[in-house]
Amino acid sequence: MRLWALIVTITSVAMVVPSSAVAEARLNPVAALRRQLASGNGVTFSNVLVSTSWDGEPLTFRRSGVHELAHGEVIASEILDLKNGKDPERLIVFPDRYYEQSTGWRRFLQEGKSWVIGKSQESLALTCGDLRLSNPATLKALLASTKAKHPAGVYDGTRTTLHEGMITLGEVAKVDPDLLIGVDRPTGKYAGVRIDWKLWIGQDQLVRRCHVSYLLPGVPGIDDFDPQQLAEDVRLSRWGRATDIKPPAADQVATPDELINIPE
Repeated sequence: MRLWALIVTITSVAMVVPSSAVAEARLNPVAALRRQLASGNGVTFSNVLVSTSWDGEPLTFRRSGVHELAHGEVIASEILDLKNGKDPERLIVFPDRYYEQSTGWRRFLQEGKSWVIGKSQESLALTCGDLRLSNPATLKALLASTKAKHPAGVYDGTRTTLHEGMITLGEVAKVDPDLLIGVDRPTGKYAGVRIDWKLWIGQDQLVRRCHVSYLLPGVPGIDDFDPQQLAEDVRLSRWGRATDIKPPAADQVATPDELINIPE
C-alpha cells in the first residue's frame, strides 16, 4: 500500500511539472540561439574593445545598441558608437544600406538633414571580436572546444555557467562562410590565430556575456597595419525584447551627392 501511494505521488508531481520547464531543460545553447533568431524579436548589447599595438598604448572603444532577429539571422542593428566620448556616432544598419549620424557630418548637411545614407552589402551579426555569435555553427564549434566549465555570476537576472576554451580563426572559418578579417577570409598566419574565449550562459541557455582575447597579425592586404592585441568584452541582455528597427524619416536623410561644403 505504501509503495502504491509513493508511485501515485511521484506520478502526480511529474504531471504538474510545466511543459515549458521540461522544454527548457532539454534546450541547449545552439537550439536556444536558433529559437531567438527565428523569433522576430531582439537582443540588447554593449561592447568594450581594447586594442593594443606595438607601442603598448591601449585604445578603448565602446559600443551599445540592439540587434533585430528574424528568419534565422540578424536583420537590422541600431548602434551607438561612443568614440571614446568624442563625436559619438549613431548607426542604423541593414544588409544593403546604413544610416549614420554624428557631429562630424553636420557641417556637410543641408538644413533639416541629420543623417547620411550609405550603401553596403553586409552580413549583419552579433559579434564578439571576430567571432560571429549569431551563427549557430560558430557557437557550436566554440562549445565543442570548451576546456573548463563552472558556475559563475548573475547576468541579466539569471545565474550563469562559465565556459572557457581556445579556438583558431581557421577552425571558425570552416563553419562560418561569412567570417572575414578586413575584407579577406582568414588564411595562412591568420588562420592560425588562437582565440582565448569565455562564454557566460544563462539558465535559459542563452549567452549573456562573451570575452575574447587574441593577437591579430595586422590586416590581410594592408602591409603597414601593425599587429594588434585585441580583447573584447560583450554583454547581452533582454533576449526576446520587442524590436522593430526602422530607418530615419526620409526627409532627414541626405545622400552622398547632397552633401555640401565638401573639401576639394
